[in-house]
Amino acid sequence: MERTYSLTRPELLGVIDGDKTWQGGDQEWFAEEWQRKAGCGPTTGAHLISYLAQTRHELQALYPSCSWEKADFVTLMEQVWGHITPGRHGVNTLHLFTKGMASFAGERGLDLPIRDLDIPRFKIARPTVDQCAAFLRSGLEQDCPVAWLNLHNGGVPGLDSWHWVTVVGLEEHSSGPILCTFLDGGKTVTADFRLWFQGTKAGGGLVYVPRA
Repeated sequence: MERTYSLTRPELLGVIDGDKTWQGGDQEWFAEEWQRKAGCGPTTGAHLISYLAQTRHELQALYPSCSWEKADFVTLMEQVWGHITPGRHGVNTLHLFTKGMASFAGERGLDLPIRDLDIPRFKIARPTVDQCAAFLRSGLEQDCPVAWLNLHNGGVPGLDSWHWVTVVGLEEHSSGPILCTFLDGGKTVTADFRLWFQGTKAGGGLVYVPRA
């Protein structure tokens, strides 16, 4: 038995670049070298902001143009960078990400509800993997991409360590795998969240914006 969940309109995260359509943005599009190295958090934030502006009328002020053009999305990424600003160690906590999201929204006159789930380094302090799966489901069922901070990839193929990605789909199997489909580097990737949870040495966390 399997259960699947996804955004209602994942195509709204497509970024048009001439004849090519990217699956979300790419931190390599930033202008400066440090931005390209550390820009996964702001890029993920831009994904959430763009999608919410296009699907929730009350949040359109987050990104009024709702443009799919690459140049406009890069401008959004740069604006988000001003709020979700990587420090020496990047955006390595949920607090840095959620604080930046709230600041970006507040600058536009919006009070953004934000939910987060910390997955600590020490396993004894973590939520269960089922609680994590429920959090992922909740975000997608409320039609919001879920930001996933992964501080160590646990040896799972397709995942980079010390990295933010944007979850747009979930497939749960009764036999065990919890397959997350996410955007990274302008493409769609799938990885087993359960394997990551079992193997990660540094943890991470999850963030989404619930409906008001």
